[in-house]
Amino acid sequence: MAAQRSDTLIGDDVVRTLGAQGRFSQVLAQVSEGEGEVTLSGDVPDAAAKRQAEAAVAAIEGVRGVRSHLNIDGGSHSFGLRGRAVRDNPDGSDTTRRAGIDLDEND
Repeated sequence: MAAQRSDTLIGDDVVRTLGAQGRFSQVLAQVSEGEGEVTLSGDVPDAAAKRQAEAAVAAIEGVRGVRSHLNIDGGSHSFGLRGRAVRDNPDGSDTTRRAGIDLDEND
């Protein structure tokens, strides 16, 4: 029987997997102690992104289950046009943009 992966290793893989996709910048993940269960919460832009995040996390070695508390935010919970909610980090870059204005313009 293979050894169980540690919560830390599972958590690192979850962060790396979700971080590779800018559309998951508003997703938080918590790994349950010693159980391999990951709870996802936060906002995603559409139903396809929700399914993609859940499937990507479920495929990580050592994850035994995914509890999803993800919300689809089509713009009603933040500002921006429906389906184009403005988020802190929409494309995974290190710069913050809001309505086309570079807030880090002095860098």
